Amino acid sequence: MQIETTYRADFDNEWDLAGVRNALEGSRHTVLVAHQNADGDAVGSLLGMWHLLQAVRSGKSDMRGEITAMLPDGVPMDLDWLPGAEHILSGKADGDACRKAIAEADLVICQDLNTLERTGVLEAPLRESKAKRLLVDHHEAPEVCSFDIVVSEPHISSTCELVYWLMQRAYGDEVFGRDAATCLYTGICTDTGTFSYSNERPSVYLAAASLLRYGIDPMAINREIKNVFTEARLRFFGHAMDSLLTVYPEPQVALMVIPAAEMEAYGVESADLTGLINEVMKLRAVDCGILVREETGKVRLSMRSKVRYDVNQLARELFPIGGGHKRAAGATSMANLKETVNIVKRRLGLAFAALGVMLCMSCNNVPVVETASDGGKDMTENLINANKYMVQGEETSIDSYASRRGWQMTVLPCGARVMVTNEGKGAPVAYDETVVISYRVEDLGGKVIYNEKLDTVVAGRLQPTRGLDAALLTMRHGGKARVIVPSELGYGMVGDGDRIGQRMTLVYELRIEN
Repeated sequence: MQIETTYRADFDNEWDLAGVRNALEGSRHTVLVAHQNADGDAVGSLLGMWHLLQAVRSGKSDMRGEITAMLPDGVPMDLDWLPGAEHILSGKADGDACRKAIAEADLVICQDLNTLERTGVLEAPLRESKAKRLLVDHHEAPEVCSFDIVVSEPHISSTCELVYWLMQRAYGDEVFGRDAATCLYTGICTDTGTFSYSNERPSVYLAAASLLRYGIDPMAINREIKNVFTEARLRFFGHAMDSLLTVYPEPQVALMVIPAAEMEAYGVESADLTGLINEVMKLRAVDCGILVREETGKVRLSMRSKVRYDVNQLARELFPIGGGHKRAAGATSMANLKETVNIVKRRLGLAFAALGVMLCMSCNNVPVVETASDGGKDMTENLINANKYMVQGEETSIDSYASRRGWQMTVLPCGARVMVTNEGKGAPVAYDETVVISYRVEDLGGKVIYNEKLDTVVAGRLQPTRGLDAALLTMRHGGKARVIVPSELGYGMVGDGDRIGQRMTLVYELRIEN
């Protein structure tokens, strides 16, 4: 018996299929790249596209050329079983070969990333490349100015699903085979937790069902995805859940903080933490889970949510490098581990919530899972509400201040306000670029705090003044701007220990000197 389906996959954005085909078929050297710290969706979409391009070229006698796939830090060990994984270059281990391929390429296809910043060690050569750039991605807020063709669907389950629909619509079913289908199905499974989240639309099930036609083994793929634990990794998961996790019941947040020394003690690396945040989200009382891990020179965050929290918005608000999806996002902080944790706690009111649950914490810091009493719950609610009231009051004061002066300000995703008074004639300020700035700072009452200070700073790494950092990255060399930084994006509850006091809103007259 054959059952016909009338379902049709529809998407939010128009795709330039003719442009995609022309770019793919006209390229003599194509480079495929995905984000650093690659997961199943990054590796699966990269290899899926690699196999599909091979099939397209084998079916067209007039198509010639090379296809090079690369990842900033190579293929994770738990995904090296995917067909074709041996062909992927590592930006760290094969740096010269990667840079050479990028320099020679006339087409670069970036997958599963919304900004070139996420390509790590490959970012500089990619930005310098003169090749045409095609973006295939499902994250929010793509950096469209960096790409010639953009295929973006933020509401789709995964980039692997997007690659399936894009290539199916561009070339039909005949270009698909077992290897490409295996890679794409793997990425769909890993990015949806085997169809348990990020799958609001029927298109993901239709894509998965279509991939089954090519002889893949879903049970074997599922085993490969899930049965990847070494003894060290399994023991560390237990240790992290027992000793590094704190649960805040009232805001429904779980916070796991992982110092580098803890990972070293167990002999695990960042790649071994894949999936740990998903284990945290199995807690019934938790709506938002945040994993904060310390790495060399930076701190990385993984965020997940169920219903209440938009972690994409949260990540983009808190950190210059942050974002993803409403239910799954990530961020990078250039502050140290302690300050990064404090940034998260201040934003979510966890520093206050903790006061209401202190009596439940034992001396060995086991996870906090419930408040001590109804009185503790009331105390927590009162403190959180008081914090929210202070934040709302500050926002009102900022809006009133700008309105009185007739300033037409742009509100950045993090909450800082910017008004450019002189565009400047230089190039846009780039992330990680060293620039010389001069600025005058006063409070909302007009009191001058610092007058004509001159500093050399690294854009994207200004801490703790994250609001000023975000504004800096919107400017050009030689430009001037007025910037208003709320206290939580500046020096917060403690001030700078000199002239800036607690919870002080700062108004900058900012100029980029070089």
